[in-house]
Amino acid sequence: MAAMVRLLAVLAAGALAAQPDGKGGGEPVPEAEREENAKRIPCPFLAGLYQEGILKPDEYGRVNSQHMKEAMMAAGSTIPNAIFPSFGTVRFKEDDLHQTKRHWDYGLIPSGVIDDFGLEKDLSTLWLNIMTMNVPDKCIDAAGHAAMPSKFPCNANPQHVQHGYSTTIRDPRYDAEDPTRENRYKDWIEPTLVKNTTLNATERVMTFEGFTALLARMTVEGDLSGEWSLKPNFEYDGSNVQHYHPHISQVNAEALYHWGPWLAWVGLWEAYGYPYPDGSKEKYMTESDLRRFLLHGKLPLGWSPKPFTLEDVGYTMIALKGHQIPFGDLYSESLAKKFPLTSFLPKVLGTEWRYMRNYADNQRSLGFFLDNIVNPMPGPSALMV
Repeated sequence: MAAMVRLLAVLAAGALAAQPDGKGGGEPVPEAEREENAKRIPCPFLAGLYQEGILKPDEYGRVNSQHMKEAMMAAGSTIPNAIFPSFGTVRFKEDDLHQTKRHWDYGLIPSGVIDDFGLEKDLSTLWLNIMTMNVPDKCIDAAGHAAMPSKFPCNANPQHVQHGYSTTIRDPRYDAEDPTRENRYKDWIEPTLVKNTTLNATERVMTFEGFTALLARMTVEGDLSGEWSLKPNFEYDGSNVQHYHPHISQVNAEALYHWGPWLAWVGLWEAYGYPYPDGSKEKYMTESDLRRFLLHGKLPLGWSPKPFTLEDVGYTMIALKGHQIPFGDLYSESLAKKFPLTSFLPKVLGTEWRYMRNYADNQRSLGFFLDNIVNPMPGPSALMV
């Protein structure tokens, strides 16, 4: 009964909120401009959706939470699976161009429930700039200048949209020495590729073993610019996660170090991996698809929407246990306790919504929601370059 009262309260609050248009506020720009802008987007999946004209940011580079959800659904995601990244990252008010204060978009979940019944009602109110997600987009002075100037507003808090760890392939800080990003791609991806003619007769593939090896290497050698990042050598003291999440225990911080990269990379794996021909649930990715994603920010050639679910994403994250990903088992084991559905209700009854609730409960149990520390805009005395 109490849960129903809370849901009705959320619905009522959302219904009173200003309603974005669900289109992100913009229209697709010319293809050449899209290709150049896409280089700014660190997430290869979001870059691909943008280049396809599915994600349509406004003139400032922003999309709203409803539009982010709709874009993921256009790629094949279930509604709950699409809501989760939208809820977690699209968290800034429309008038907050520099993303200085985060909020939770409580209208997004009831809006998704309404969508599930075939009705259209946009109750979401928050925005995210997909063009300023990199470290050099950080605001360095009160005038709104960024470390790497661009036509888009600087971002006071790029650490909030950076993963706990990541490759450097799409990081613009390395573009001067590697302008095509080819060297970084070869360094990070080629060691994970194998020739397997049973899976693909014409090109190399990344199997699950290569996938887990990539994640394991990223924890050790990857970029550590996110709010959930540990320091090199997995040091906790003085780390970003200690600073931005001081109320989380060290062991839980070590677990949550993985949540962002796993959700993103496993989501990509489930959405664009190919099933094994033997009918098993195993998947692989092709070299050509990985090149398009990571080098060019494009979806696979000839792609079409394929269903991918939060259920698949969650159980693949659980399956990462035992693959020598430092501290990874902490997160897998925690998720394994919270994620499975109770046997008291039929699995067909609201399955994906129940998985979303269980995933959120796992995050809550680790302390994910305890802190919301942000960087304000720099004051007038900040160095201007």
